[in-house]
Amino acid sequence: MMAEKMLKIEIDGRPVEVPHGATVMEAANQLGVYVPHFCYHKKLSIAANCRMCLVQVEKAPKPLPACATPVTDGMKVWTESDYARRAQRGVMEFLLINHPLDCPICDQGGECQLQDLAVGYGGSASRYEEAKRVVPHKTLGPLVAAEEMTRCIHCTRCVRFGQEIAGIMELGMTGRGEHSEILSFVGRSVDSELSGNMIDICPVGALTSRPFRYTARTWELARRKSVSPHCGLGSNLVVQTKHERVMRGPAMMPSLMRLTRSSRTAFSLPMSRTDVTPAATLSSALPCPMCPCISYMPGTSAPPSPSMTSSPSVIGPPVACTLAIRLP
Repeated sequence: MMAEKMLKIEIDGRPVEVPHGATVMEAANQLGVYVPHFCYHKKLSIAANCRMCLVQVEKAPKPLPACATPVTDGMKVWTESDYARRAQRGVMEFLLINHPLDCPICDQGGECQLQDLAVGYGGSASRYEEAKRVVPHKTLGPLVAAEEMTRCIHCTRCVRFGQEIAGIMELGMTGRGEHSEILSFVGRSVDSELSGNMIDICPVGALTSRPFRYTARTWELARRKSVSPHCGLGSNLVVQTKHERVMRGPAMMPSLMRLTRSSRTAFSLPMSRTDVTPAATLSSALPCPMCPCISYMPGTSAPPSPSMTSSPSVIGPPVACTLAIRLP
């Protein structure tokens, strides 16, 4: 078989070779060059809605979105030139026009992608003097809260996730321009088994966790490695706790980031008000009360579940939960 032809591209003066069909964003990621973005996600299709990833391309008449621009052989791209920075700052100014100043009370505060990029690309004051739009809250069910949809920047990550990953089109965008809104189907709620991921992939505070709402701030939470109590594959998770109590459902380990985490795992522990204690501090090992596939804690004489020893997603030795879960 003939070797696949590699395309040569230069980004900020640094050469790199990428396969045919790769985008400028993928080439930049390969070099370790960060391009600001909101709608782009490597597990989802390309939408190019936010326009935050505008870059300067040689001989192009205008800035181009890095996530949707395919690489051509010999292309030269600048991500930090004055031309590109002016375009990125202009997009950020438009994104902040209707965005409310909710950061002090927003559950996304401290881990908000818009908040982070506004520091580097936003202005110190707004030039917008007209009336801001207000979007009414939506009722999406008991898990996903859409109380402040005015914060939405229409990246459509939640819509694409439902279509492409969950396989159920539960959300969609209606309207045009400033009248655009993310809506569920009439009379329907978001009930997908994977709907909790919509909260994680939302880059702003538009979709938040209803059980976690106003219970803690992200900088108050401690992160502890654990194993999914509802998964026979032994998926590695990070449980977020406060004062030895699980406050927020687990996220996938960064090295194993997948958009397939079940909402059952994400919301079962916080909603059961579970206390956690490091297994190493227990005087005796306890069986895991949550799941038969992870039946024994480290230190017991019983062997771990075969499903865990054969799972490629387990980090470290094939043992059970790294947390001893103690129900109140």
